[in-house]
Amino acid sequence: MVRLIHTADLHLDSAFSSRFSKEEAEERRQNLLVAWNRLLSYGIEKKVQAVLIAGDLFDSAVVSRSTMEIFLSSIRRNPDISFFYLRGNHDTENTFRFQENLPKNLFLFSKGGKKYRLNEKLILAGKEYYGSTERNEDCFPGQSFWDFKEEDCNLFMLHGDLYESDIRYPLDSASDIGLRNEGGTEQDRNARTDRKVQQGRDTWGDREEQQDKDAENEVQDNAGISLKALSRYPVHYLALGHIHKRGEGQFGSIRYAYPGCLQGRGFDEEGEKGFFYLEVNEETKEIQTEFIPIKEGEFRILELELCEEDDSLSALEKIEEKIKEEACTEKDSLRILLKGEKSPEGERNLRYLERALSERFSYVEVKEESRLVLRKEDYIHEKSLKGEFLRMVSDSESLSEEEKEKIILLGIGLLQGEEL
Repeated sequence: MVRLIHTADLHLDSAFSSRFSKEEAEERRQNLLVAWNRLLSYGIEKKVQAVLIAGDLFDSAVVSRSTMEIFLSSIRRNPDISFFYLRGNHDTENTFRFQENLPKNLFLFSKGGKKYRLNEKLILAGKEYYGSTERNEDCFPGQSFWDFKEEDCNLFMLHGDLYESDIRYPLDSASDIGLRNEGGTEQDRNARTDRKVQQGRDTWGDREEQQDKDAENEVQDNAGISLKALSRYPVHYLALGHIHKRGEGQFGSIRYAYPGCLQGRGFDEEGEKGFFYLEVNEETKEIQTEFIPIKEGEFRILELELCEEDDSLSALEKIEEKIKEEACTEKDSLRILLKGEKSPEGERNLRYLERALSERFSYVEVKEESRLVLRKEDYIHEKSLKGEFLRMVSDSESLSEEEKEKIILLGIGLLQGEEL
């Protein structure tokens, strides 16, 4: 039994400049490194043989000296674990250009593809893609990169989107992860891929050089990764990166998985984050996966229904109940969406709500998405400036409902003495 970890999209050294202060952004960057250290601690505890990093280890080509030193030092301190790093679209071919004497247990891949033998019958292959069809020599001496033996248990690493037409089964936890397709109808995409696969279909050990070149281009191109094309090879697990939401699926004999990013960096990456722990039986080719969450501060989006009578204080009480129900921690960043109904005369004080919560959590923002309740019978006969104003706005045919709501809320506030 071989034990492995599959992770991706760590994006170390991310800027975090959009909503955090300089000090808060620095703390977030350190949290990414802490999450990496927790992954390593788990790997040491489980005595894993290797850690697979399927792309976007760093967030950009420029990496701070301290971050680079911490990462490389963490690898050197664990010589019993092999680290396989396949560069993604945020990485470059020269990620380690200023580094000398890289750790001996850090292994890289290339555009042409590389293979490594992890055990007697366990192969790990990986191929980097930078949006180019330029070919490099493969690096598995004595044979073509695309020669996989059926008696081996073959693991493959790639970074990119999957063709939408290849998704045969719902992903366990992320059926809406926004997989890319290559245009046209699903029938057209299937037909195109079938033609490409058929052009190179023959015995495993008898391919011409041109067929190898075709295989290289059909498995991954600018449109994405084709599971259908890859399925003609005896691949048993596809370790993917690039999609920041966790998901798993099956295509023929290929199990494929996105671990998602190790830590969320914004509300578009909300929810539980972590990595996959794998136990591989190379004889039976059975692969058991377990998702291991890392609790180091999540981005959480909380929605709660309010009624028209709920003012700022009652809204705060319901928010507190929701926070307790969702077991939010002080390291979490919260986006609270107020749904339901609101009164034109009882607009909730969002700044007050944010201030009341901000000292207990890493970041808090409150957004009002309740619909305005405006009953015409309540003011149709009201002889006042407010009644005249409401009648004039609500009867307007040139304003949209959204515009009416904004004008009414603003007008009511001014009539009640609020400042613009």
